[in-house]
Amino acid sequence: MPTCRHCYSVYPREQFIHGNGPRSQVCVRCGVEKGLVTEEEVASLYNNSTANARFSALARRWSPLMWLSVLWTAWIVFLNDVEPWGLYTLILLALFSLVVPLYMFFFSSKHMAVMARLTPEYERPKGH
Repeated sequence: MPTCRHCYSVYPREQFIHGNGPRSQVCVRCGVEKGLVTEEEVASLYNNSTANARFSALARRWSPLMWLSVLWTAWIVFLNDVEPWGLYTLILLALFSLVVPLYMFFFSSKHMAVMARLTPEYERPKGH
């Protein structure tokens, strides 16, 4: 995947502006910030609301794993030695550890659909 000349970030090809000279190998974000293109010229630029919506979708997708790791850490640190509740929470954490990957697997198509809806349309120019 190509790298932007200005910010040195790696993006897929559709995230770059097309052209020669100063427009060559420049991502759409740097192209707009440097004044090489306008926002209307680049269809693949994520505006702030789209970027926030994509970040929110990613956070919703991966938050069960984060919460599971937080709960395991809390069990190891605090609830491991508490007599009846240590065993009860261990059983619940074991069940959640088995259910969360299944949940993520079953709802992966929904996540991909949300990300596809939040991805701007891209038309490859002729010759590329």
